[in-house]
Amino acid sequence: MLMAIGIDNDPTLEHFVRAASADGVELDFLNLRAAVDGDWRLPLGGKEDATFALDGRDFVLQPDDAIYCRLIDLSAHQVDRATRRRWRALISGLAAWLEQATGTVVNRPGHAADNGAKPLHEAWLRNAGFNVAPTLTSSNGVALADFAGSGPTVAKSVAGIRADTRLVTRQSFVDFAPTSGPVHLQRRIEGRDVRLHVIDEDVHGELIESDAVDYRTAAARFAPFEPPAALAALVVKATRSAGLLFAGWDFKLDREGRFWCLEANPMPGYDGYDTRADGAISRSLVARLTSRR
Repeated sequence: MLMAIGIDNDPTLEHFVRAASADGVELDFLNLRAAVDGDWRLPLGGKEDATFALDGRDFVLQPDDAIYCRLIDLSAHQVDRATRRRWRALISGLAAWLEQATGTVVNRPGHAADNGAKPLHEAWLRNAGFNVAPTLTSSNGVALADFAGSGPTVAKSVAGIRADTRLVTRQSFVDFAPTSGPVHLQRRIEGRDVRLHVIDEDVHGELIESDAVDYRTAAARFAPFEPPAALAALVVKATRSAGLLFAGWDFKLDREGRFWCLEANPMPGYDGYDTRADGAISRSLVARLTSRR
């Protein structure tokens, strides 16, 4: 049986559950919002079942289960202190158990943690062989203004929290207070966006054209995209080296035909891309999870 773990109002998880069920796959879903109010036991060592008592039923995760998980911690949204503690305990305990599980897990939560710190993540991308635009992370207003003034520049989230990318200039940092930082800047690459979803050795691509700095914030045109063989091989190799079975890769394709890597997301929200791809990404995910390789 295929297992899914997450929260019941996560659009990506809902999409995966629907897609797997439509393919006739037997699937059970552990809703973390119900589990946090129940009882659970998460023994470490990779040999014992994880057990949950919730909503009047018992739920069991076996170490060799195939699991698709999106661990979303809602502790910061809880008013009650005890409930916040329970959320943190549940997420950290599940993450530790999943790291030691012997089955197929997409993805183990402890892998590719560098994505949560963009300067570290970009250093990893460079070392993996990708083109990465010059960046600066600083709380120094003068340094930020000089970087933004030396060429087209965008500001991005410095952490793993989703945030819109926006243009900045030297004037953006007039009267900048160091306590407002750090700020993560990157030289803007003009061109089209490319999204690649990698599942093991499968690569699903999409080309995105938009007049916006961040295509997620405005109208965009989408088309299927077949990446060059060398790029496909590189993202497959890098995904595997990060210990991931599934990753969403973002690139800029400039006017000279060069690919610039923006990010490798270890927990991609892939549902919109999959809908446009007629479910191909979900089919690859289900096939990988049920192959038991």
